[in-house]
Amino acid sequence: MKENTQLPLVAAYHNNAVDKEQELTAQAYRDLHVEDFFAFADHTASYIGKQYLYHLLRQDRQSEVWKQEALLDRMSRETGWRDKTGRILAQTGKSEAGYICQLFRENITLLPKKRMNLIQVCRFLPFTSLGLLLLTQAAAWLYLLTLTVLVNFVFHYQNKKYIYQYYHSVPQTGKMLEQAEQLCREEGLAAVSPGIAQTIEALKPLKRSIRFFRLGIRLDGDMALLAYCLTELFNIFFLTECYSIGRSLVRLHTDRKRLEEVFRFIGRVDVLRSVSLLRSELQVYCLPQRDNDRQVLKAEQVYHPLVEQAVANDFCLAGQSALITGSNMSGKTCFIRTIGINLLSAKVLNTCFARSFSLNMDMRIMTSIQNSDDLLAGKSLFLQEMDCIGQILKKVRECPCLVLIDEPFGGTNSRERMAICASVLSTLAESGSPVLVTTHDLELHRYLAGKYQPFYFCEQIRDNRLFFDYRLREGTATSQNAIELLQLYGYDREIVEKARELAGKVQ
Repeated sequence: MKENTQLPLVAAYHNNAVDKEQELTAQAYRDLHVEDFFAFADHTASYIGKQYLYHLLRQDRQSEVWKQEALLDRMSRETGWRDKTGRILAQTGKSEAGYICQLFRENITLLPKKRMNLIQVCRFLPFTSLGLLLLTQAAAWLYLLTLTVLVNFVFHYQNKKYIYQYYHSVPQTGKMLEQAEQLCREEGLAAVSPGIAQTIEALKPLKRSIRFFRLGIRLDGDMALLAYCLTELFNIFFLTECYSIGRSLVRLHTDRKRLEEVFRFIGRVDVLRSVSLLRSELQVYCLPQRDNDRQVLKAEQVYHPLVEQAVANDFCLAGQSALITGSNMSGKTCFIRTIGINLLSAKVLNTCFARSFSLNMDMRIMTSIQNSDDLLAGKSLFLQEMDCIGQILKKVRECPCLVLIDEPFGGTNSRERMAICASVLSTLAESGSPVLVTTHDLELHRYLAGKYQPFYFCEQIRDNRLFFDYRLREGTATSQNAIELLQLYGYDREIVEKARELAGKVQ
């Protein structure tokens, strides 16, 4: 999985979301390499859209994208309008916009009301003292002017640390509100979030309040330094920064729900534009067909979008699960990931990487693919698998699931592994949820006959080289390549021959 240094900020909205009751499991997130799929599917122009797309991909349920196919069709046809929408969205394209979600996901620290009243009084005292000094030229007013400026100086810099936590989020919120107004003026976009126009109208006082929310100027040159110093003097003299920020944060706290509505509106528009761009890059894709029969899975020329020059396969299950055999590196694990990522994409993006794809969209995605020893938790591979598959057994009793399991219970001896696999896989098949299992244990077909339909991948060895066609076939694999691989990778002939001899005795 690729390392994404910006992922914590991208995930900030999701990590604090309240609507996570049907979240993709952490195991499925790892097993399907959702982080890499996000990087592939992400064509958003705004950071808000990026955060919202990530949030949708972490949900194991249908998004609202499927309801907007008419708008997606228009975006695909009217590329100029799509580009114009992208330019509007790009106004919050910088990573600073990733902090906006803090304002409605985390508690806003408000200045105490008494302190705000004191600031309200003190912000006029230096100006009043200066006016009286000019009128009367009395020394007393000079002393008062000096005192009030010093008091304001203390107030101003006491609040700097408090203000700094909103250095990025509040100015970007102002941009977000301007951006939302522009998007609403584009025909058809407001329908993505019904009532959004009224929400934006209700937020206009907040927009005016944060218009002058300026927390600093980049010191890129002498003129910028001079401007910064003059701005600081003005803010100290009139406590403009303290007062405007305090008032703005009160409004922000009051309007948190409305702000999130605007955030989601922009996120939805950007995700739709991203889906349109993604589809334009794909040579083959389809819209998913919803099949309410939880035991039916049909796919024609389905492929994995992250695999370069991926081989497409046809696949059909009706009333049975699938037991997939084959030699090492033949494509078994990649295939079950292909089905999983297509179901996730069908739910979230209403887009499948196939000529046709039909499945029950209400099925949860449960996986046990990428297990390993957890030294910190003191769990062996076998215990990790026990825990993971135990969770799957519980879930299939609660709701329909697509279950993907790779080489189950490989962390124990072959005799007990066979017994456990036959028992567990039989129980899973009886739940009515489709189960796709990869295995090297060809004997499992005998124990699971009638419940699992057999499929296999195979290979060929030509000129001392291993070739795979990655084609899924019905039936049971008859070839094994582990010993041949020893020879291809330069192991001594004696080792290879001894392995063949021992393998013959075991059989």
